[in-house]
Amino acid sequence: MGVQDALAAMLTCEAESALLREDPVRLQRRYELSDAELAMLGGAAPDGYRVTRDGVRGKLRSAVAACLPDTVAELTGGHRALWEQFTRGALCRPQPVDRPFGMGESERLTAWLAIHAAPRLTAYARYELARAALVHDRDAALAARAAAVAGSDGRPPAGALRLSAAAGVGTYTHDVTAGPPIGELPAVRTRVLLQRRWRAPVVRAYRIGEGTAMLLARCDGTRDAGQVIAEVGGDRARAAETLAELALAGLVWSRS
Repeated sequence: MGVQDALAAMLTCEAESALLREDPVRLQRRYELSDAELAMLGGAAPDGYRVTRDGVRGKLRSAVAACLPDTVAELTGGHRALWEQFTRGALCRPQPVDRPFGMGESERLTAWLAIHAAPRLTAYARYELARAALVHDRDAALAARAAAVAGSDGRPPAGALRLSAAAGVGTYTHDVTAGPPIGELPAVRTRVLLQRRWRAPVVRAYRIGEGTAMLLARCDGTRDAGQVIAEVGGDRARAAETLAELALAGLVWSRS
């Protein structure tokens, strides 16, 4: 506890800021404030805390909307109480300057929704966050450029296979590729392959089957194409074709 915790509480909760006027001794005890710290907090006008609180919430909304625009639109349009509940307690210290704008706040919202929101909204927020992460990932950009330059001969690459840094795989409780509107997402377990492409403005999303997901899960840099295919089992020719297609698209690669 301390003055930073007291200030954060006062900026996110009207009841806490009211304590400064109505029962400052209680506020001082709750946050273990010194007399000087209490006096500092008391030096600001009550309206100042309200204006600052509104400003903080507005900046929070802008930050999250930069990464999760559809999720924020759904919250503010159809789940206002849920959004207000999050923003009331979401004040935190500034994110590191080297992090993309809004990513830290978006991660916190996504984790919070997993506890408080319906599965559809939670699934879509996770999906949108994964897309934003690829957009802002420097390694993903470099991998996308390398794939565009190198190209592929349409055959499974030799050597140990690895999923490209420009790609990501996720499993969701709903078909997130069908939205928005988020409230109408089909309740179907869906595996999604995301790909950032060089000089492309939008991250591409592909629904994939269990077989493709199993192949990709084994492209971790420890197995070559033959080993991946052998572990997955089933139609070996079809698996080889799928790996070749993934390589052609720049989604898997090998150091060899």
